[in-house]
Amino acid sequence: MVSQADIGDNNANENIQVNDLTIRNKSSSFDSERDFKTEIYLGNDEKLLSSSEKDDEFINENDIERQKTNYSELYIDPEQRPPIFKSAFQEFICVFLCIFGPAAASMASSAYQTMLQPISEYFHVDGGKLTWSVSSVMLANGACLLLMGGIADAFGRKTAMIIGFSMYALFSFIAGFMHNYILLCLFRGFQGASVACSTPAAAGFLGSTYKDSKRKNMVMSCFGIGAPVGGAAGFFVAGVCIIAIDWRAAQFFFTILFGFLAILVFIFLPNDNKIDWNHCKKVFKGLDYIGALLSLSAFTLICFSLTDVTSAPHGWRTGYIIALLIVGIFLIGVFVVYELYVPQNPLMPMQLFKNKNFCLCMVIASFCWMVFFGMLNYNAVLYFENIKGYSIIIVSCCFLTQPISGILVNIFAGFTMHIIPGRILMSIGCLGFLGSSIIWATVSIDRNYFLGPFWAFILTVVGADLIYNIANRVTLSSLERKLQSRGSGTFNTILQLSSAVAIGLDSTIIQSKYSAYGTPQQNNDPVALLHAMKYSYYFAIALAGSAFCVSLFLKVGAIGKAKK
Repeated sequence: MVSQADIGDNNANENIQVNDLTIRNKSSSFDSERDFKTEIYLGNDEKLLSSSEKDDEFINENDIERQKTNYSELYIDPEQRPPIFKSAFQEFICVFLCIFGPAAASMASSAYQTMLQPISEYFHVDGGKLTWSVSSVMLANGACLLLMGGIADAFGRKTAMIIGFSMYALFSFIAGFMHNYILLCLFRGFQGASVACSTPAAAGFLGSTYKDSKRKNMVMSCFGIGAPVGGAAGFFVAGVCIIAIDWRAAQFFFTILFGFLAILVFIFLPNDNKIDWNHCKKVFKGLDYIGALLSLSAFTLICFSLTDVTSAPHGWRTGYIIALLIVGIFLIGVFVVYELYVPQNPLMPMQLFKNKNFCLCMVIASFCWMVFFGMLNYNAVLYFENIKGYSIIIVSCCFLTQPISGILVNIFAGFTMHIIPGRILMSIGCLGFLGSSIIWATVSIDRNYFLGPFWAFILTVVGADLIYNIANRVTLSSLERKLQSRGSGTFNTILQLSSAVAIGLDSTIIQSKYSAYGTPQQNNDPVALLHAMKYSYYFAIALAGSAFCVSLFLKVGAIGKAKK
């Protein structure tokens, strides 16, 4: 038996015996990812792998090495603090910083959902065009997540997070000065693209640092708080900024927040390897730029056709709307075929799609995120502001239910994922979205907040957090360590693009039942507006119900359960 002290020192030529597996450490430094070389042997001393001879090869021996990385190899007890952290405080700060990777895009999008009315009045924009101030962040983030994963490969995860947070702060600052609506949407798109650099890096760092364990469950549950709770927090941030100053203050708040976070990443996150510019050139030459262009073009055309249909001269009978939608769908097919057969290093690790559980998880997560961001939360702002007549600060307080309940749900997930099978947690999450959709579909103008929306918000967060946690862990456990960041990028890409498409679908559904939607006369008939919104909720019920049916076919057991 090897004690913790035996593996904590940075001594060269150290042999570690773990049952029948021997790991021979050939490096005296744990700080350099590139210099840490290992050789793995079976009990009969037959050499299986030398990472100095085979660059990042992957072996699958009863899944023992599936999650092995050069960080997790440094210790035996999966429940101990990884030795790359010098203290519990540093570990806490690093996990906290990683949470803001997935939180950034959803926070910026939800903030602008709260600010739709002042933005509409300032720029004199309404209808489908107004939704671009929200969906531009999610669309750019989703389209660039896979490509930006290459920056993490080239420069290291710490550097990628610093670049992502810094650029996000910079473009937030520039967007705060925009007086042209198109330029505002453009720089908000740059916000989404820049933070796409940090999301896969953060997920890859956490996934590669921790062994499968209850400790990792808790850490990844904290990471899962990012997207849903970050989105809910965006509502509150925007409400306070609008009341205190004006809508531009939210942009400057993001500048200060993420600029400060970039400094903290530089100080606290463990050092990566020194940048090897020759390696960087090879990475950038090998990036799949054509695949990125195809995916961006496809989803931009689809989102444009779905959002602009409300302001098109003849609605769905307008020629360019149908044409762009068909071209967008066609480009998705081209993208899939291209990724399968052409690039040597495709944007998406295509072996992911050979995993049945991953495919089912992505279908479930996609349907539920369409419900979450595209229908429930987006329409909730419309309901509180335009139908109930609440002030912006009251609307922000209404949304506080989500981050508070989200923290509690993630704590629950962290303590139970090693006990409760993942398929059951996924089914519970789908039922949460289904219950929330039903509540919103039956809500009336006069219903009290605590008799309807309050419970809907709680059920929404139960669904979002449980599904994100399980789907994220299934994604990371399906890939070897060198593809952890790309796997996370694939997962978050699907979520972001699903959200962007859903906002367009939501606007189309409401406008088809209430022709004044998206016009200055939109609020003249609150009863008719609410009636039209309910058709969107009916569609949300169908999506959540379909996701629940799909979850019944999952075969995901307890995650992080100790191996005997």
